[in-house]
Amino acid sequence: MALPPSELLGLTNLTGLFRALSFLFDSHHLPALARSDSHHGGIILQCEVIGIRHVSYTCRRKENEGEVDRDRRLVGIGLGAALGLVYVLVSQGINVVFLSNIPLFLPPLGFWGNVALGTLWGGLLGLICAWPHSTAIGVTLASLASVTITIGRSLLSMNEGLTRLVIMGLVLGIPAAFLMVPAMLALRWTINGVVDLRSHPTAGGQRWRGPLILLALCALIAAFSLYNAKARTLLIRMNDTLQVGLAAGSTAELPVELQTLRSGDFLTDAGDAYTLQWTETDLDRFIDLRPSNNYSAHSAVLVRFDNGQSLVCLYPDVNLRPNCAFRPLASAIPRRPLFAED
Repeated sequence: MALPPSELLGLTNLTGLFRALSFLFDSHHLPALARSDSHHGGIILQCEVIGIRHVSYTCRRKENEGEVDRDRRLVGIGLGAALGLVYVLVSQGINVVFLSNIPLFLPPLGFWGNVALGTLWGGLLGLICAWPHSTAIGVTLASLASVTITIGRSLLSMNEGLTRLVIMGLVLGIPAAFLMVPAMLALRWTINGVVDLRSHPTAGGQRWRGPLILLALCALIAAFSLYNAKARTLLIRMNDTLQVGLAAGSTAELPVELQTLRSGDFLTDAGDAYTLQWTETDLDRFIDLRPSNNYSAHSAVLVRFDNGQSLVCLYPDVNLRPNCAFRPLASAIPRRPLFAED
């Protein structure tokens, strides 16, 4: 079959060649037959023959490694920041919603401060994960960074010697790093997927499928930060007790648990505003408030007043009156039972 003159002239370039092939072959559609790179004006074009009977060809810009690295790191920052934002927003916001009338203690920076901090930390972690060209190295570095910050924050709240802190950091950090690997691997896999599909002509919707799934999983995991029913009950009860106590004009008008404090005087030590925190970890620091039985049911509500005073109320059980005392709280973040002294 004769070719049109315009096509004969077009044989000098790659596009004309592909058009010529469409006249020479007459068969059923087959998978891609040929792929070629061509330089046009300094831009590398990657072209592919898709079929035989009706030959189609697509050309797209083939980017250099520097551009790929830049885009991968930008996606890492953006996706990491989005994950940090979603996690902190859900993990802390869910308790704020369910306990809307309770002034919750949200260390270290309060609700919006924690949201901003989580977003920044997520962006930094995403950058660390995406920075190396090697996926394995990026996942390893991000896992180590995440575990170092998490374990380090807990260790800084302890009054222990340097040697013991180092040993604890190694014992806890190595297993935690392996547990963090799947999460960082999912992050890097999603980053790579977005970057690989960014210039694909038909991958507009598919490109964002991975990030949306990852954000949904992150929100689901964060939702497990909701205080359990026991904690919510005791926080509401403690808040009601404090409201009655702050409105009292004499000791006789105080609730019983505030009249029988083990130390301090509620009328003189309490401030007008406060925050509440529920915990069931490291309760031996309040050993004088703990009954000698039913240890597994014990929990405490920590009250921090705006005047610097703090009140501890240890509940032997959800239906029992607490033992309360004014005392300083050494750390905003309760230590885990694993760190507690014998």
